[in-house]
Amino acid sequence: MFTYCVLRNNNDKNDYEIVETGFSFLAFVFGPAWGLFKKLWFFSSIGFLILFISKFMLFEANNNYLFLIFSSGSSFFWGFFARDLYIQKLIHNNFSPIKHINAKTKENALIKYLSEEKDE
Repeated sequence: MFTYCVLRNNNDKNDYEIVETGFSFLAFVFGPAWGLFKKLWFFSSIGFLILFISKFMLFEANNNYLFLIFSSGSSFFWGFFARDLYIQKLIHNNFSPIKHINAKTKENALIKYLSEEKDE
């Protein structure tokens, strides 16, 4: 089971966004590119900038370990915090978090939430 955050648009009460919480393997592997896909422009640009600067320093200082340290740090940052950054972006875009739900898929999380909402 996974934990999902259910968010609802404040302008359109029938517009829901379901986001899985916790560590993201795809964000860990793809880093700032994952952020671009999710339209996290600011954080992606900072991530790419840090990687390019460390790559430049690699050529100037001829120090292979420096780039590995920066790229590993970037991967762990994106793996652990990418989904939280995406949820913060949704909140900034007029979504409100409603509930955390444990479910196997996003669709099951939405069905669970809607069925609980109807029962109330």
